[in-house]
This record gives sequence, C-alpha cells and structure tokens, in this order.
Amino acid sequence: MKVFTAVSCLLISSSSYAQQYLIKYDMQDQQTKYYKIQQQDTAKVKNIDLRKNGRILLQVNNYNPFYWNAKVTAFKTPVDEEVGYGDAFNPFSVLAGGMGDLMGSLPKLDMPKNRGQLSHDNLDDATYNYLNTAAKYATNYDDLKELNTKLEDLQIAKLQLTELKFNIQKNEANIKAEAQKTVKKVLATDELGLTNVLLIGKNYNNNLNNALDEAAMLVNSLQQQQKLVNVNTVYEEKTLKEIGENASSSFKKLDRLKMAQNNNPNLLLDEVAAVAKLYNEINNANFQFSYAVKNEEDISDLKLELYPKAEMASKDTVVQYFELNRKKNIRIRNSVGVAFSYFDANNRNYYIGADSIIRKGEKDLFTPLLSTFIHFYAGKTKGVKWGGAFGFGIPLQGEKKDVNFLLGLTGAIGKNEPILVTVGAAGSKVNKLTNGYQLGDKTNEKDPAKLTTSGYAVGGFLSVTFNLNNLGIGKK
Repeated sequence: MKVFTAVSCLLISSSSYAQQYLIKYDMQDQQTKYYKIQQQDTAKVKNIDLRKNGRILLQVNNYNPFYWNAKVTAFKTPVDEEVGYGDAFNPFSVLAGGMGDLMGSLPKLDMPKNRGQLSHDNLDDATYNYLNTAAKYATNYDDLKELNTKLEDLQIAKLQLTELKFNIQKNEANIKAEAQKTVKKVLATDELGLTNVLLIGKNYNNNLNNALDEAAMLVNSLQQQQKLVNVNTVYEEKTLKEIGENASSSFKKLDRLKMAQNNNPNLLLDEVAAVAKLYNEINNANFQFSYAVKNEEDISDLKLELYPKAEMASKDTVVQYFELNRKKNIRIRNSVGVAFSYFDANNRNYYIGADSIIRKGEKDLFTPLLSTFIHFYAGKTKGVKWGGAFGFGIPLQGEKKDVNFLLGLTGAIGKNEPILVTVGAAGSKVNKLTNGYQLGDKTNEKDPAKLTTSGYAVGGFLSVTFNLNNLGIGKK
C-alpha cells in the first residue's frame, strides 16, 4: 500500500515496495518538497515515482476534526486555483454565546480575625453566643468563596478546552498536552471516566448545597441573637452592630451563586461533567484524515480541500494538489515527416583542375528526406516526453536515392504527442576519394568520376515528424 500524508507532512510506503518517501509542503515558499527516507537520514529527490499496483492513501496529519471538513478529488489534469490558509482563526467566534457569563469572585469578608475558641472572659452569654455565630459564619463564607472560585475555574477551563478543541494553529501533541494540563490544574486529575467524574462532581455539589444552607441558617441566627446584645459593644475594633451588618451584606453578595444553585441543584456536578466531556473529546480524537483511492493509470493528481465546518465563522479553505509521478509503461509511436541529413563527404564535389590537381567544390549543405520513425518514450501525462527513435529516410532530390538510416533522441510534444522532433546520427552511402587519393594531390586521371567510390559514412540529421493517428484526438 502506498501512503501519502499532507499539509504538515506526507509519507509514502508500500508493502510490495519497501522504499518510503517524505513530502513536506513549505507554507512560506508554497511548494512541495520530496525526500527519500534512507534508514537514519533523508535525501532530497525531484519527485516520487509510484508503482502501478496498489492503493494510494492520502493521509493528513494534525487535522483538527472539530474545525475542518475534508474532500479529496482524483483527476487527470489539475485546475489552477487560489490557495487560502485559515490562519486568522478567532476562537472567540466559536465560544461566543455558548459559555454564559463567568461567575465572578466573591469579595473578602470584613469580620473579626479571631475565629478560634472564644473566651467567656469579659463577655456575657448573649454576646459570647453572638460572636461565636459570627465566627462560624465567617468560616462558612470562606468555604463558599472557595467553592465559588472552583466554579469560576471550571468555567474558565471550559473556555480553554473549547479554544483548544477548535484550534488549528497547534498540532495534535500540543493540543492534547495543554488539555491534560488544564484539567489537572482544575481537578487535580486527568482520570475522567464516568465514575470519577460523578464522585468529584457530587462532592463539590454537596459541599456547595450544604454551605449555602448553613450560611442562610447562621445569618438568620445572627439576626435573632442581635436583639439580645448591646449592639454598641466593641469587639476587635468593631461594634456588634457592624459585625452583623457585614454578615448580612456579604450574604446578599451570595445571591448570584444562590440563584445559580437554585436554578440547577447539580451546578458543580454539571460543570465538572462539561469539563470532562471536552477533555475526553480532545483526548480521544483522531487528529488525522485518511482517504484511499485506487492507483489507476489515468489518475495524475490528487486535490485536497480542507474547509471549515458550517458552525465555524471562518470561511478560509486550504487547497493543495499532489502530483502522482509513477513508473509509466514505455509508449511506442510511429510517425512520418521530413528530415534533413548532413554528411561531410556529400557536401563536397571533387574535380580535376587545369593543373591536374584534385580540388573540391561546395554542394548543398543538407539533403531533405522523406522519413518515417518508430519512437519509444515514457508515458508521462504532461510536458515534453523524451525518448529514442529509429527510422529511415529517402532523399527527395539528387541523382542517388540511397536510403538513410536514422537513430537519435526524440522529444514528443503536445497532448497525445502529435508532433515529434528528433535529432541524432544518420548512416548512408557517400562518395569518398579512392585509390589513396587526397585532396590537393596531382593526378594523371582525366575523369573525375574515377577519383571516388561509394561507401557508408556517419553524419547527422534533424527531423520533424507527425503522429498521424493522434492528430486531432482530444482527451483519451
């Protein structure tokens, strides 16, 4: 099986093809870079060649399943598109309207500092009982303050976990690590199975309910006991009247907490459950998207689109193409056209001068040929296809019509390769000086034809030929 990974990093491997590749998309340069994995290191390569058999698996790592939807399209020729990256994500657009207001902290209670065992010394029974009730209320208020802080911490943890849940800037490891740190800070554990969540939540909830009931009872007792004491009596720089007023004032500041508890008797249990739900969703989420496609011959590219889910405020879309460079079968084409050959010997016309010296004159620079070729090259889907060619040509002019044998490098141009340009070596019969004659020698021969003989030589050629079967054919 061949495996791709996208966006952050891509991996290709195969059970039948052991070589692995790494693909990374450089966001800054906006280009895909390919690497071959060699045991402990990597080597950069131009592209990746795929074998014909098997499946291609496009695999996206660090894919946030809460934020993104994904779509993969396999096609032959990619369409140019703009590529947008959702790097302007605002988490508050996701959180707005769903979390409610934070509870807010309770102020300190301005009560006497001595909350231990009161002494009867210099205190009558009524005053002693009054101050003892005030001390119990101050301790109870501190408990409620801690529970209110816990409620606020749970609400903040929900915000933090929700932001992490929809975060597309951080990778999977960072998101899960920060989520674990958040729940450990607020709940002192990350073991948030159902049993543990119920135990923690019910304990907080019972403490809150009991503390609120006790606060109401103590404030009521304090108001009754105030009638039995001299309210102008001073204790720790405060009159008994000021102590009672501070208690009544602080109890009114608990109204928001009391209302929340009255509306939902399981207030803290529900908050713990909400934090646990978010954490478990993040911790159990698979931050990976996979899409398998059969590696068919006509599939040249995969198009990956990542786009925000409907409830996200952002509309940015990530579009990325991945070219499938595979080992292709060799294509064989025949073509017919015109070639131009050049032979140094054919470019000379030998004659005998008046001084009996062998001299040369210039002939045509090249010879036009009617030629036909068999071409062979890799079956790429685009660009110039390079390969080889073998063929022959017949001169279109001149007295001799000796066949030219042609062998060279060919380049196939256009869709379905209708035009083929070939350059290479040509072999044909040419006229050469014979009997040891050299240019500039003196001779007794009177007939220039007896100076030369026919023999094979190597020259060069350039041809432009046409694949007549594929002219005018559209997409195959």
